[in-house]
Amino acid sequence: MSNILTRTIYGGLFIALVMGAFLLGEYVSAVALGGFMILGLLEFYKFFSEIENPQVKPVKFIGLFGGIILFSTLIVLEVTQYDFDILLVLIPLFFLPLFSIVFSREENPLLNLTVTFFSWIYILLPFYIMFKIYLFESDVTFQWTYVIGFFILVWSNDTFAYLSGRFFGKHKFFERISPKKTWEGAIGGFLMTIVFGIIYTSLFDKDYLFWITAAIFVSPVSILGDLIESRFKRLYNIKDSGTILPGHGGVLDRFDASLYAAPFFYLLLVMYF
Repeated sequence: MSNILTRTIYGGLFIALVMGAFLLGEYVSAVALGGFMILGLLEFYKFFSEIENPQVKPVKFIGLFGGIILFSTLIVLEVTQYDFDILLVLIPLFFLPLFSIVFSREENPLLNLTVTFFSWIYILLPFYIMFKIYLFESDVTFQWTYVIGFFILVWSNDTFAYLSGRFFGKHKFFERISPKKTWEGAIGGFLMTIVFGIIYTSLFDKDYLFWITAAIFVSPVSILGDLIESRFKRLYNIKDSGTILPGHGGVLDRFDASLYAAPFFYLLLVMYF
């Protein structure tokens, strides 16, 4: 089976899974995003476990267990609107692990914890923001309009940047980090993201200004998100973050652009409305 066909089949199944979760409601959406978040954390920690004599060893238990508690707390607060001081969770999650520095026999215990907490910023926070995008209140017809539109923009950029680069790419974009990316691919992805933004808004809320603006912002930050994850993998000589999606790699490979683009899309939502 060719690589393009494999990517198409499993990419389609992945898209159906993500969109289906958003269409089924906030609880299913929260569980799906939480599941992807956990897989993303595991893949991130795996970067370091596969290196011989790594200088950094994230504390996997703290990262995973604490990440689940933090994500669950944030989601519950969003869904229930319960009046709860989030510091009651944040203080023990961030400060109790510092005790491990005293007893740790590792060479770089502070660096290990720093990278552990960084995974929450890089992975957990964007998945939480995706849920915030899903819950964003507006006058649109459907609750899922913004979050599905966001993913359509990201996937359009990713798909057509790949296709444009494959068939027309000649001039390298950032060869040191991602040798296959080209300017032709980046331009093709950018233009088609705008096209899909126009198509999407014509089918739903008719706010052409917002979706064209969103497309203009989402395309370049999606590319940056892809480059960031590519840089991580190149630092540790890893081809893919995982194998859960044949032709695509792991969860971080599939969500790399979304992780970086989601915060900027949410900022645009808040500022625009």
